[in-house]
Amino acid sequence: MRPSAILSEAWRNLATGTSRAAVFGLGLAVVCGALAVADARNIVALEQRAAEFVASGASVRVLSAESSVNGSSCDALSGVPGVGGAGALRERAALRLDAMPDNPLPAYTVTPGLAAVLGVETVTAEGVWLSEETARTLEATPGQSLGTAEGALTVAGTFPYPDDGRDVRPGYAALVPSADTDPFDECWARVWPPSESTQELLLSAVAADSPADTALTTGQLNASLGETFDGAAEFSDRITRFVPPATALAGLLLGFVSVRLRRLEFASALHVGQSRRSQLVTALLETGVWSTSGLVLAGCALVLASHAGNPGEPGAVLAVSGPGLVAAVPACLAGAALALAGVRERHLFRYFKER
Repeated sequence: MRPSAILSEAWRNLATGTSRAAVFGLGLAVVCGALAVADARNIVALEQRAAEFVASGASVRVLSAESSVNGSSCDALSGVPGVGGAGALRERAALRLDAMPDNPLPAYTVTPGLAAVLGVETVTAEGVWLSEETARTLEATPGQSLGTAEGALTVAGTFPYPDDGRDVRPGYAALVPSADTDPFDECWARVWPPSESTQELLLSAVAADSPADTALTTGQLNASLGETFDGAAEFSDRITRFVPPATALAGLLLGFVSVRLRRLEFASALHVGQSRRSQLVTALLETGVWSTSGLVLAGCALVLASHAGNPGEPGAVLAVSGPGLVAAVPACLAGAALALAGVRERHLFRYFKER
């Protein structure tokens, strides 16, 4: 058959519904799309849990060593891969505010690197940092000056610090950044993703001249969500990890069934002289049309599922769940070719009786 004749026949089969393109296209969209969306939502749920873990401060590791932490060494940890910020702090004399002289505000001297750990948004380089809750209580805004017994102090910046199980001390205290070389009591480091080797680097913040019997302890800023979150392991063990091959298999079965149901038609065409090559090209064209249409519909659903409520990068979800969905199209073509290969002209009357 001439190419134009093959295209014309494929078009007629699609237009008249002979190939059941709408049924199988929707079937591919529903079955394969549902599988891909389920995998995407599972991954998004892991992303949400990871974001919650980080936002709660559970990824912040705390090294406590009274008067034995080197501030510059602690800040330098922020340059280590896997450490999103590091800073030291020590308690200092409370601040007596003119607005509330009988209720001193706890205060801590901190290194500049702690700003990255707490997410401080500064408007000036000099001054104190307050949690957003403390700033609201004092009716203070960034850039405003507070009268204290030590003189005026500028609110250099604020940081979010919800009451969600984390160490409550910075939540109602003034943090005074300083670059002095006096020893600190604690070193805080935001470690993500969790790593034993990275956490052990916290010990390098201990001053070299600290006493040998210095008590060293490590812990989390917030332990309410568990000690660690192994997202990589949970991703590898997720219940939908076999969705990509399952999607391709579903496409293979749909392609096979779409041709198998028409075996009488194809055997009849062989009986009147149509070549197997022409028949194969026609079947593949028809299968390609409905499988691609189903892929588009399922792909739209997958894109929406990858974006909805995703605190991470939707592209990463598509990179995992998308390939299996795309593989469904060649799988449909393979299934159609496989089914067509099993059609025999000599079985024409058997197909007729089985119709």
